[in-house]
Amino acid sequence: MIRLLAILIGAALVAAGIAWIADRQGELLFTIDNLEVRTSASVAIGLGILAAFLIGFGSRVMATILGTPGAVGRWTSARRMRRGQEALQRGLVAAAAGDSQSARKEAGKVHALLGSPPLALLLTAQAAQLDGDETGQSGAYRAMLEHPETEFLGLRGLFMQAMRRDDHGEAMKLAARAHELKPRAAWSANALFDLKSANREWSDAKGVLEESARAKLIDPGLLRRRRAVLLAAEALDSEARGDGSHALSTALEALDLSPSLAPAAALAARKLASQGRSWRAQDVIEAAWSQSPHPDLAATYAVIKPEEPADARARRLIGLAHLNRDHFESRILEAEQAVTLMNWAEARRLLAPMATGFASARVCALMAEIEQGERHDATAAHAWLSRAVRAPHDAEWRCSNCSWSSPQWNAVCGSCGAFDSLSWSSPDEETLENMPGAALDARLGMDSAAHVFLHADSDGEDSRDERMALEKPSPRTAPKTEDALDEGGFVVLPRPPDDPGPEGDEFEPASAIRGGGV
Repeated sequence: MIRLLAILIGAALVAAGIAWIADRQGELLFTIDNLEVRTSASVAIGLGILAAFLIGFGSRVMATILGTPGAVGRWTSARRMRRGQEALQRGLVAAAAGDSQSARKEAGKVHALLGSPPLALLLTAQAAQLDGDETGQSGAYRAMLEHPETEFLGLRGLFMQAMRRDDHGEAMKLAARAHELKPRAAWSANALFDLKSANREWSDAKGVLEESARAKLIDPGLLRRRRAVLLAAEALDSEARGDGSHALSTALEALDLSPSLAPAAALAARKLASQGRSWRAQDVIEAAWSQSPHPDLAATYAVIKPEEPADARARRLIGLAHLNRDHFESRILEAEQAVTLMNWAEARRLLAPMATGFASARVCALMAEIEQGERHDATAAHAWLSRAVRAPHDAEWRCSNCSWSSPQWNAVCGSCGAFDSLSWSSPDEETLENMPGAALDARLGMDSAAHVFLHADSDGEDSRDERMALEKPSPRTAPKTEDALDEGGFVVLPRPPDDPGPEGDEFEPASAIRGGGV
């Protein structure tokens, strides 16, 4: 409707213009030499309009003729660009699908049609990666560094190649350049932090961590934890260098951030105790124990007062255990002190829940000490010690990333280089095999050694006969061959404590010899 209205208005204006020209009175006279031209005003105006139209049309025709070569060139360029973009699109799709042959073919077309644009370099790098061509891949990434829009991507590709070669020096340079280029990029910040930490450059690692905090790239809780771990690692290094004052101040700063960090608490307590500040040292250990008990904390707590009598020290350690009394380490510590005080009944009560199933070596050793100390029962004590040799590993510093274990804490895993991955833990029960004799224990309905342990405090010959019956293999269950050992488990044979066993060595079950035992 609007279009029709516009056409009608235009037609009306044209008609009005023609009528206006027709109504003009007068005449136009041209005299050129002896030639005289005379015409009316309306015709003269019409001729002027026609001449203007013809001049404009001719100009357009001439411009078209003169601009034809440029137009052909632009059309050709546009066609090449369109074909290059289509080849680039097909190549990226092929690379994403893992079709290296098609990706390489399309990358060649892109370079032929478009030269070396940034995305073409990316396609070339991906095709080389699919083919396992490290040289071609590296060349493409280095070419990306020449283009501002792909420089960061090229740095990431070269960084990944350096990490695969374990060239951590080159990787650190590339990560530092990428971090400088884009400080808010998470991968470059994390990579630089990990590399600085693995290289024990704690101050530089703290600088990168603070930059990440300002850029809001890290969770506040994780930021607090990482700060504490870095300070604890720096404190341990300072102690190793003999700088005790810096080690103490740094360790206390770490504890302000994470009071449960056992390595920092133990170090701070040692330094405080050496300065005669035993009460402050005890407060540090107790705060850490209440959140995360650890044997190093107990060992440090025990020597804070070196002149203290043994029974007083035992009672003080029991008080420490009561700060987190349901924890495994607390129960072990309390049981150890009960043994020191010769409170056998209390020691049995504390160890009973831990004496069945996958009892650890420390539990088995304490059981043996109780049997020998209270009952002087060498047979039962030997049974526990034999089991302790084959017991699952006790808790230790274990990497949650690669399961590497270490007797000492480190801020960085010594195997995989992961930061703050070590935790005080024991192997999961799912990863453990049954202890030797587990099949017999299952048939009896309980753990045989635990049965001996739990009944060792009853008087009379009946309990002793029962222990002997449990320890002695019956004709029906005693293993006869290696296959029988695998099926029925290994039963510790009673013998006098001074008997060294076959050929002077501990007897090993066939399953353990073949690697089947724990």
